[in-house]
Amino acid sequence: MIASFKLVGRVCLAWGWFCVVVGLVAGQARVEAQGPQEELRARYAAAQKFEGAGDWSGAEREWREALRVAPEDARAWVNLGVAMQRQGRVQEAVEAWQRASAIDPKLPGAHFNAGLALSRAGEFARAVGPLRRALELEPENEAARRALALSLVGVERFQEASREIARLLARAPRDASLLELAAQSFMRQRRYAEASVVLRRRLDLPGATGQMWAQYGDALDGAGRTSAAVEAYERAVALAPEVNATRYGLGYLYWKSLRYDEAERVLLELLKRDPADARAAYTLGDLYLAKGDAPRSLPLLELAARVYPKEFDARFALGRALLSTGETARAIAELRAAVALDDRMAVGHFQLGRALLQAGQREEAKRELDRARQLHDAQRDAEVVP
Repeated sequence: MIASFKLVGRVCLAWGWFCVVVGLVAGQARVEAQGPQEELRARYAAAQKFEGAGDWSGAEREWREALRVAPEDARAWVNLGVAMQRQGRVQEAVEAWQRASAIDPKLPGAHFNAGLALSRAGEFARAVGPLRRALELEPENEAARRALALSLVGVERFQEASREIARLLARAPRDASLLELAAQSFMRQRRYAEASVVLRRRLDLPGATGQMWAQYGDALDGAGRTSAAVEAYERAVALAPEVNATRYGLGYLYWKSLRYDEAERVLLELLKRDPADARAAYTLGDLYLAKGDAPRSLPLLELAARVYPKEFDARFALGRALLSTGETARAIAELRAAVALDDRMAVGHFQLGRALLQAGQREEAKRELDRARQLHDAQRDAEVVP
């Protein structure tokens, strides 16, 4: 529903905050040459020289020559993958590392490199397998565990992600990026109380941003601590006054807390900045409707209904405003649309019944009012504690 459109923590590749900043690793397998040893050693030396100079195409050429001499040399496949990855050819690099791991399944670098590259590319589902295998071979590889946690969040396997994050935080309890990722995982699971705890720990560290304070506010509100959420959003707006989404979050929380004067001030300022902000228009329009000022609410709710035609709240509020201003025919149309969007809302049927009565359509009005009564009674009975 529109009233609940608030800021939530966002996820980009590594979600903007949590980035696995580690280098790829070279293969650790022993060279088992299947050709002249001298030529193979020369190719290795030449490739490493190109690498040292940052000439990755030259390095790739030499690693390919080494593989011509020894096609089952897992280490050469790993290093070929690194050379291709450095040139931005990620999928080819992954294929090279997969070839290396097929030759030597116990080569941790091959699994780690493939998983890390896939995670960085946002291919989280493909990244999980090789990263888990890398950790089986090297349980202390924290970079692999970070990438695995990130990938598990990316595929919404939150409980597994939380376990990996907890293991990392046990070693680094003040790691800002880990705390942010933990909060992201908890928020996606709607475990708001836990999210608020880790976010509070993150906010106590340097570098807290307005976005983090806003996410903390969302967690507090989700946990039922709306008054504390308001304070968090006030801090967020103070840190990032230019972010309209954060201002809307503050206005929404004022509105939710029935602090209408403060909500009106924030939402009017936001609409002055962006007259097309339909969320702010809806919230302010609903506020005016609650205060009995239907004419003032009407243009705001019309905007919200145009932008969110599939939202019950928008169509229902507009129908109420139209009914209050005497536009009964339009009110009936909007309330019918609202009921069609969500037939389970007793209040929708009730208001539609009222509008139909005003229009003299008594038979249909009776059906709607009876339906409203049935839904209300069913809800009341469901809330009765045995």
